[in-house]
Amino acid sequence: MRKILRKLMIWGIVSSLTAGVISGCGQETKAESASWEKTEKAETEKGKSEAKAAEEKPGTAVSEHPQFIPDGVRRLVLVQDGNEIFNLSKEPADYKMDFDYWEILNPYDEIVTVNTETMYTLFDILKEMDFTAPVAVEEGVDTGITGTSTIMTIDFVNTMDADTAKKTKYADSTATLLIGSADGEGNRYVAVEGYEDAVYRIPSALLDAVYGLNPFDYILKIPALVNIETVERVEIKTDNKEHTMEPGRDQYKMDGKKVEKEDFTAVYQALLSVMLDSEIEEGGLQKGSRDVKLQVVFKRNTEDAPDVELTYYPYDDTYDSVSINGSERFLVKSADVDALTEQIRDAF
Repeated sequence: MRKILRKLMIWGIVSSLTAGVISGCGQETKAESASWEKTEKAETEKGKSEAKAAEEKPGTAVSEHPQFIPDGVRRLVLVQDGNEIFNLSKEPADYKMDFDYWEILNPYDEIVTVNTETMYTLFDILKEMDFTAPVAVEEGVDTGITGTSTIMTIDFVNTMDADTAKKTKYADSTATLLIGSADGEGNRYVAVEGYEDAVYRIPSALLDAVYGLNPFDYILKIPALVNIETVERVEIKTDNKEHTMEPGRDQYKMDGKKVEKEDFTAVYQALLSVMLDSEIEEGGLQKGSRDVKLQVVFKRNTEDAPDVELTYYPYDDTYDSVSINGSERFLVKSADVDALTEQIRDAF
């Protein structure tokens, strides 16, 4: 049942990427119309640049006694034994929809879409850390804090009010937590960097839950989300044939021919609907050149948004691999790619 609900949720997200095109009985808003007009688009981009210049990302103050709520977290970085294993950050951008603001910069990149449901479950764990009352450490006890290479950094909005946190775009506070050794009673010693004289005990089970996370669990199982309003054209290669799709305010073209917008958006949504199944095991990729099964390139109409290239390769009898802007980490079901290829074949 959860898998079915997840697929419905993902399909709803994919559908929302074309909602501005197919909603409102064919009427676009002023902003949507501007995205299709070259002259107005230049003014829009200029306005965005000026707005960005005026809205500088503020600096963050180091918090001596960090307290935060899930809605207030803006960045989480986990370093374990000197290696950064996870970097999750909220990165708003004009070309994105708000549910796509979050990025996992390590071990993935900005293209991967975060599953905010599992993300907020993680943040619920983080808020249980208590830094209000330091503990007394007996003389001679080595807390392991000095020189530790296991570190957690959290950027957050310094408020305990959820409404205020939701309305605040950027973090105004930060805390780097130095995680030391176990105390023998089910806890680990922890201190806030810059205030190392104050030592706290944090349950080991809590820290183990955070550091034991699987990054793949924190992404939506979609190779990429590309809002149609940011697309100039789509280039498709399959069956040794090349096709193009061009969205527009008044007309939609496939291979240069006008088509009904419902037919256009059906194919567009299908291009984004192949779900990630799993990660490729280390050493699992074949060496040397391989045949491309399907390639889809989304060319953007704004300099702020990067082009997105999805390339599918045969992997084994069950799976294909997908390269996202040159990064090949995930497997998808071959049957799903075959079905998409057939839909493309029928549409063109």
